[in-house]
Amino acid sequence: MEDLSYPACTRELYESEILGETLFLALVQEAKSPRDRYHLGTLLQLESETKARLRPLLFKHGLSLDEVTDLSLIELAVGAYRDMSWPEFAGLNVPVVEGFLTRFEAIVNVGDEADHEILESMVRHEASILRWATMERDGTIDGSLDDVIAQLNYPLPVTS
Repeated sequence: MEDLSYPACTRELYESEILGETLFLALVQEAKSPRDRYHLGTLLQLESETKARLRPLLFKHGLSLDEVTDLSLIELAVGAYRDMSWPEFAGLNVPVVEGFLTRFEAIVNVGDEADHEILESMVRHEASILRWATMERDGTIDGSLDDVIAQLNYPLPVTS
């Protein structure tokens, strides 16, 4: 979506969470290890909680709350996960997440002051995923999920 007319562009935020939630749910089902399952499940939890937090914003502006969005790339992403090492898969996600982050920053810049807090939270949300993907790609795995977990009201329990 190229249009940055506000508030219509906030629907894009919501759709990104629908996409992320669907993707991470599919990936959790394919997890190669308990660690992968925990990381993918934690990212799924972030997408789910964030999607719920965005509903009041869309409702306020009279935008649709439906969960219809283009999910055509999900199977491709799941296939990449199956075929790649964990660091390769994390690295594949870095430019994708950077694109979302840039777009979310643009939405903040056109947003209403009254919506600034929720819009800024989307930038923090995406930045936390970028930090995770970058750290995992680079093998700096201790604490890679810290910024993600800090945003959760209902974090998943760490299992062994």
